Amino acid sequence: MLCGGILQGYTRFAMAITDRYGLAVSTSSPAAAERFQEGMDRLLSYGAGAGEAFAAALDADEGLAVAHAGTALVAAVQGDAATARAAAGRARETVAGATRRERQHVEAVSALIAGETTRGLALVDEHVAEFPRDALLVNQAGSAIGFAGGRTREQDRMVFIERLSPAYGDDWWFASALAFTYHEVDRFDESRRLSERSLAQYPGNANASHNLAHVYFETVDNDAGAAFLEDWLARYDARASFHCHLAWHLAMFELHRGRPARALEIFERDILKAANPRLAMIDGSALLWRLRLDGDARASAWRPLADLAERVSRPGFVFGEVHAALAYAACGDTRALERLIDGLRDLHAKGHPVAGTVALPLVQGTVAFVAGDHAGALAHFEPVEGEIHRVGGSHAQWELFEETMIACYFALERWDDAARLIRRRLRRRASPRDARALERAGAGIAAREAPA
Repeated sequence: MLCGGILQGYTRFAMAITDRYGLAVSTSSPAAAERFQEGMDRLLSYGAGAGEAFAAALDADEGLAVAHAGTALVAAVQGDAATARAAAGRARETVAGATRRERQHVEAVSALIAGETTRGLALVDEHVAEFPRDALLVNQAGSAIGFAGGRTREQDRMVFIERLSPAYGDDWWFASALAFTYHEVDRFDESRRLSERSLAQYPGNANASHNLAHVYFETVDNDAGAAFLEDWLARYDARASFHCHLAWHLAMFELHRGRPARALEIFERDILKAANPRLAMIDGSALLWRLRLDGDARASAWRPLADLAERVSRPGFVFGEVHAALAYAACGDTRALERLIDGLRDLHAKGHPVAGTVALPLVQGTVAFVAGDHAGALAHFEPVEGEIHRVGGSHAQWELFEETMIACYFALERWDDAARLIRRRLRRRASPRDARALERAGAGIAAREAPA
């Protein structure tokens, strides 16, 4: 909803136009403002066409700095760092005559896009004290906190979002953003309630449907989760940036239902050829790796994922690096692995909190695992077992490396260590896959202790 009013002291336009959060959009073109708002809602809801909407806004007013910033955010989601940096640069070039809120918005977005996470989050923290309803910036900052490498990142993100609640009221996007932080700290009932409320207001909000997928997964309601996502994806535009990730969630439900062939079908149809190349690489690698752990190598399917890893830019995004390493290692692409490892070491030298201390051991352990050196893999994994979550992503994502540790324990017949890790996982979530793994560990222990 756009509304008008007089804005004092602004030279580019005579009438003030605001977005639906009541924040001024510095343009004299109602069409530019309308398309900017469309892009904003599509980006916040993970809907298709956000980039096209921002482009249309710029066609109507090429000086609309916040639309350039929106273009940068869309490119960052796709893993296109060059386009993101260029768009952020154009935002900085065009924002000089805009409002202070927009100038601060562009500065903070530019810092986050450039990988200057500490500086960017500091700018956001100061900005939202005055402009808490700057939703695009709040959304990006929440993601940045989640991948910043902090030991308490899940709690930190929840605190950041939760303290803005009074400013948003019953807003559909904010309800889903807050719900995401709640399921990450095991507040599943609240996450479900907020997500369902968001969908009732904005049925196309894939952010909310994503939350519900997590709630179904964490509460081990795999049949209901699969049914929900089957229905959702049938109505969700495959060109949308998050279609791939929701398909991955569906494939995960199928794995936990003991249907690997169905999971692979989803991979080939909805993940490998997804519109978002960064998520296709990450989600595709995470799924194929689990199939590999289950004894299905699918070697021929890895090369396209390694090729995607070469295409998408991941400056400072170590969550992407550890997934790229899965694809490179599975393909035996030693040169790509060497470049990746060198990059992590460079990030570590520049002070990145987890690139060298957590991500690098995970990558080195992955390489050892593929080489069949299970003891060597564990020598890298075990020292960082309690820190794996710091690379980012949800429990359902980063737990992949715990599952790799379990496979190593099985290969070495270290049944007690396998049982210890599996029981810890089962205390958190009664996963059918983990229950089956515990049976295997128990059988190994029983066989070892049986009389000769």
